Amino acid sequence: MATPIEIDQATLDALRESVDAVLAEKCDSTALHAFVDGKTALDQDLWTQAASLGWLGFGIPEEHGGLGLGLRGLAILHTELGRQAAPGPYIATLCAGHAIAARGTDAAKKTWLPRIAAGEIRAAIPASLSTSRSAGLTLSSTGVSGTLRCLGSPDSAFVLTPAGEVWVIVELTEAASAVVPMWDRTRETIDIRLQQAKPAAILEDASGIAAALLQAMTLAIAADSAGAARSITDRTIAYMKTRQQFGQPIAGFQALKHRAADLATRLAVMEEMVAHALHRAAADAPDADIWTSLAKAETTENFVFIATDCVQLHGGVGYTWDYDPHIFLKRARLNEILAMANPALRDRAAAALAAATRAGQSALELDV
Repeated sequence: MATPIEIDQATLDALRESVDAVLAEKCDSTALHAFVDGKTALDQDLWTQAASLGWLGFGIPEEHGGLGLGLRGLAILHTELGRQAAPGPYIATLCAGHAIAARGTDAAKKTWLPRIAAGEIRAAIPASLSTSRSAGLTLSSTGVSGTLRCLGSPDSAFVLTPAGEVWVIVELTEAASAVVPMWDRTRETIDIRLQQAKPAAILEDASGIAAALLQAMTLAIAADSAGAARSITDRTIAYMKTRQQFGQPIAGFQALKHRAADLATRLAVMEEMVAHALHRAAADAPDADIWTSLAKAETTENFVFIATDCVQLHGGVGYTWDYDPHIFLKRARLNEILAMANPALRDRAAAALAAATRAGQSALELDV
């Protein structure tokens, strides 16, 4: 696995600011609503912009055409994409790229990573990585067959998926795919159907690919959720400062101040969870999977709570199509179910902690 390049925090902060500035201009509330209404191709425009600015190569090793920033770069990008609820197949494509970079064969890396970094192709991955839902494909001597629900766009070039005892990359020219209508219009899910499709690559390190993909997905979803929750909270508080009742802004009402303070507390917990999980994962620490699992579960549930409360804090207009809260609430609900159910992630973290304890480690030893 390629080692991410060392980069100082000031440079990372400057990178975050540059991504934020572009998305704030290209994907503001007006542009986002126009896309949700089906009036623009904002997702395509943003993808082209992201490719031209090198964003899609943040996590790709330098030898394969990326910037080599690893998970830290991806966390920056997903946080800012979440902040604007930006549409596009970023989680699927970039997480597939990370898994291939981390545990793929040399041939797979050379074939797919430069094209991902350049924005030439998009990828699909299983929407759920739980055992019961990701076992929809089988591999035999004649090829890969079966059906699978994926996170990704209809024009994805390939799917990275388990098939029997191994993981495979299958080009989607070999598949029939259908878009699945989804409440969150900023992302797409597809059902793919394969019939004896020849895999483009067979990745025999099944446990390694599965672990790398789940780690990337949980971190991406957690970062997206934290950024989005911060954004809709800021937008709601700004609205409360202008919305008046009884001749004064509703932001001055004591009960609403308490609710805003509760949201601020939840945001602080979410951002700290993401930061700690990222720190452990970037360091390839033994407890990284524990923290990434917990971060996804914690942030997505808090995102749902925050987005729901922001709907209510907008008053009657919070339920209307013309305001922002419903877009973020729908994104929150999809984030909540992606990758793996939150109870399963917490069980996974608990099992890993129990295994470490049985091996003679303490919780304090894990976090050093």
